[in-house]
Amino acid sequence: MKFIRLATVAALSTTILAGGAIGAFADEEGRNEVREVGSKGVVEFTPATDEDLVVIPPEQGPGGGGPDVDIDTELPGTTGPLSIVKVAHMNFGEQVISNQDKDYNMVAEMQQLSGTTGDENKVPYVSFAQVQDVRGSNEGWNLQVSMSDFTSQSQNNVLTGAEITFNTSRIQYEGNDQTLSPDSHADGLTLSPGTGAVTVMNAPTGKGAGVSSVVWGNQADLNAQFADEEIEVVENDAISLFVPGSTAKDATTYTAQLDWELSNTPGPDAGESI
Repeated sequence: MKFIRLATVAALSTTILAGGAIGAFADEEGRNEVREVGSKGVVEFTPATDEDLVVIPPEQGPGGGGPDVDIDTELPGTTGPLSIVKVAHMNFGEQVISNQDKDYNMVAEMQQLSGTTGDENKVPYVSFAQVQDVRGSNEGWNLQVSMSDFTSQSQNNVLTGAEITFNTSRIQYEGNDQTLSPDSHADGLTLSPGTGAVTVMNAPTGKGAGVSSVVWGNQADLNAQFADEEIEVVENDAISLFVPGSTAKDATTYTAQLDWELSNTPGPDAGESI
């Protein structure tokens, strides 16, 4: 999978100018008067390039009840002022061969509970892709993803007609001013091999500074499935895989490559890859 260099929090230098004073004195008639002197406080921010980034797990929204988890960046230790920090990893599980058209929900990604180790302490979590923009230029950006064929080493080695669909999504923007949030894709966005990249999150000029995530899944639903002892596999229905019934399928594993690309200007076809 193609990953993009990660970003860092902007460094800052601070200069405090000379302080002021307030003086009190009495006039000729003995009345107290006050004179005031003003000063300035100044701080200058510059894009940083040498501080490791961290993933900020998106909040789960009203009633979501998201667990406290630790999530690693895609490429730990890398830096950069405009970066992809996290992307979604899609596993559509073990399925029975069928001659009917089928849609398969992805298996929910599992994340480590904070302060723990071991797979037994992992919990289902929403999938998301996260971008951090600390350039300080407000130029905007565009995040796209493309997909190869699902292939195997068997006789029928291409899962012809297979497509991934992003059924629903939402944006989690960590800035205080939510009017500066980037835009998400429309529901039902389809990702097909050989047709180029599709935009999953776009920040028009003037928007998207800071940390932004496009989120797939409902955390409350994942929590409920996980708590149900009769459910063996927790599914995230926000992302699904369509496979035609007419496609020949061998009893083996098929794998596709997903490439995520971040452009330094907004728009699905604009910008230079970072």
